[in-house]
Amino acid sequence: MVLHEKGVGFETYEVDLENKSEEFLSVSSTGKVPVVVADGDPLYESNVVNQYLDEVFESPKLLPEDPKERAYARIWMASADDNFFPAVFIASVGHERGFSETQVSEALEKLKTVLAALEERLGDGREYLVDVFSLADIAHAGNFVRLRELAEEGEIGLAGYPNVAAWMERVEARESFKAAG
Repeated sequence: MVLHEKGVGFETYEVDLENKSEEFLSVSSTGKVPVVVADGDPLYESNVVNQYLDEVFESPKLLPEDPKERAYARIWMASADDNFFPAVFIASVGHERGFSETQVSEALEKLKTVLAALEERLGDGREYLVDVFSLADIAHAGNFVRLRELAEEGEIGLAGYPNVAAWMERVEARESFKAAG
């Protein structure tokens, strides 16, 4: 999404995460995706890569100029990594990946807590997690497909989180989201 927002040309390479090639592992010694190779050096961890791209490609800026708003964006980016992604992942594919019923149930409860925090943050007419569309929104967007699947399966009721549902629609309507899909 970041590269699409910035209008930067790039090449993508699909990686079979079940059977990582030697070529891929030579670039990503941790085996993590996404990985971006910058001047021959691999960079990984989504939020780190996104911040790097935001710094390297000037416009549009995807972190706020205001230091406090930028700090809030980073807080929400960390929350996406630490809370939102793990809860959505385990709740959506936990059974397939060998997680116990207890772990899946705990992930669903954690997800409800995370959605409640997002709902509160997006209250009072706030369109995005900080004053403008930012890396904080992008950090969450990668999990919207799985979250919608959970809603369709009746595991999570997005109707109980109207601010979150409206925010998701705004993010999903962006050309960068559609192009990254």
